[in-house]
Amino acid sequence: MRNLKIFLCSLVYTVLLFASFILIAPFALLPSPFMNENRRWSVARCWADVNLYLLEHLCGLKYELLGKENIPEERCVLFIKHSSVMEIFIGLKYFSPSSWVGKYELMYLPIFRGAYKKFRLIPVKRGMGRTEVNKVVNQGTTLLAENKWIIIFPEGTRMPYKQTKKYGLSGSLLAKGTETPVLPISHNAGRYWKRRGLLKFPGTVYFSIGSTVSTKDKTVDEINKTVQTWIENEITVIDLY
Repeated sequence: MRNLKIFLCSLVYTVLLFASFILIAPFALLPSPFMNENRRWSVARCWADVNLYLLEHLCGLKYELLGKENIPEERCVLFIKHSSVMEIFIGLKYFSPSSWVGKYELMYLPIFRGAYKKFRLIPVKRGMGRTEVNKVVNQGTTLLAENKWIIIFPEGTRMPYKQTKKYGLSGSLLAKGTETPVLPISHNAGRYWKRRGLLKFPGTVYFSIGSTVSTKDKTVDEINKTVQTWIENEITVIDLY
C-alpha cells in the first residue's frame, strides 16, 4: 500500500512539475516593459518555490539548507552535485540572478530556448571539447562581471547516488582565469529522487554549502580535485543526519 501511494504521489507530482513549467515559464519570457530582469528572476524563484512546496506536501520530500553562512557576498562560480531536478530548485531559490551551464539540446524546445536567451544561460554541446570550454570561460567571465552567479554541474550530467565521474575543466578554468573562488554544494537528493526515476521517496534532502575554495596558487586539476573530494565526502557526512 505504501509503495502504491509513493507511486501515485510521484506520478501526480511529475505531471504538476511539467504543468508548472508550461504555465509559469511564459510569464518570465514576456518582453519589456512587462517583464524586467528583477521580475523575471522573481518568476523563476516562484517556480522553484511551487515545486519545493509540492514535493513536500505531495511526496513528503523536504529539504534543509546547511552552511548558509558560507555564501560569500561577492558572486562566484558554484559547483553543484547533480543527481535530480531538486538542486535546480535550490539553485534558483538561493542563487539568483545567475547563469547556468546547460545542455544545448534543450534549445530545441521552444520554451527552453526562450529561457536560455532571456536568462542568458550558457548552452553547451557535448563532445565539442575545447570550443565549448572556451564558450563557458568567455561568456562566464562577462556574466561574472555583471554580478551573476555562475552555476555548473561539473560532472556534466546527473549521477546515480554516491557515484561520480571526472569533473569537466570549464568551471575551474573560468574560476582560475577570473581569480574567482569556487563554492561547492553537496547533497543527498539522489537517495530519494533517483536519476531518471519517477519515484520521489519521502525524507529530508540536506543541501550542504561548503567553504569557498580559493583558486589562487592552484592548478585547474587541483581545483577540481579539491572540490570533488569535498562534495563526495560530504554526502557521507550528510547521510549521518
